[in-house]
Amino acid sequence: MNDEQQAAYVSSLYPGQSLAANDIRRIIQREEYNMQHKGHEGKHLAMYLIFLCVLAMLPKTVRYWRQRHPGSYRLVSIGSICLIPPYFALANRYFRFVSIWIGYALANTYILYLATREPLYPRTPRRVYQWFALTNKVSYAVFVAGIVLFALCFFNVAPGLTDTERMVENSLITVFYGLYFGLMSRDLVTLCSDKMAATLGYASSNGLPTKHLPHTVCCICGDGLGYGSTGTDTGGGLLHADAAPKQSTCAVEPTHNLDCGHEFHATCIRGWCVVGKKDTCPFCCEKVDLTPFKQSPWDRQELFYVTSLEYMRFFISWQPLTLLLLAGIFWVLGLD
Repeated sequence: MNDEQQAAYVSSLYPGQSLAANDIRRIIQREEYNMQHKGHEGKHLAMYLIFLCVLAMLPKTVRYWRQRHPGSYRLVSIGSICLIPPYFALANRYFRFVSIWIGYALANTYILYLATREPLYPRTPRRVYQWFALTNKVSYAVFVAGIVLFALCFFNVAPGLTDTERMVENSLITVFYGLYFGLMSRDLVTLCSDKMAATLGYASSNGLPTKHLPHTVCCICGDGLGYGSTGTDTGGGLLHADAAPKQSTCAVEPTHNLDCGHEFHATCIRGWCVVGKKDTCPFCCEKVDLTPFKQSPWDRQELFYVTSLEYMRFFISWQPLTLLLLAGIFWVLGLD
């Protein structure tokens, strides 16, 4: 229909009303949609029931997948988190996000390279945890800045500045940056933690250490605890040759004892538990009391932020995959 025919048709639906061109166009689109789906109530009901079933089964399925097949679960989770947002950003020409993502990816590629080397430098675990602790704090600061900026816009603290659409958009983008890169860091540090622990040989995926742990060695970094011991490998040649027998350089570094009796550098065990998302001893896999890591207000807020990131995983990773699964089911069943 041409414009005149559309206006006449809408006038017959709404007699006596003067409608703008945009209103007429919207009404025509709605009527076309209704005509297209007329008589498809059965299909719509089936699609709705399938949608509810998928949503109901998703949490248990993901939990079972994570427990039974942690390797593939982690691979799909990290892959979707790292690739889905950049894909949509590139498709919508959000080049600022793409540029930041490329810089962040390059930096983490170097960190992953260090963490996966065999033999492993004795200082590598500490550097890895320090890097991810820094990215976690920066992501958290960006997230808080976005929340504050959005609050200023919501309450219109500075009329003419905080009530603009551009400012609101920037605040939401800032919140997204803080959540996305924080979540990305959490998953990458998990990969690094497991790989470095396996390389050092003091811990394994089945919970059984592959070699003896001297009481003077931190099993997270493989270095001495400052008792005049050496920070050398005790078997297997898994530390780099540069770590030849020498006096420990960590003589003045504080240590931390877990309830199981194993002792670690305070920096290392904090990196393992807080940054690396581990709640078990790196050596014996006994549960760790995280209370000592929540002493300062910053620590409590940091742990709260880390917990909140897990809730964002659904929106960044599993929501697109769920929609893709539903689209596949509808296509197979012919539910257009």
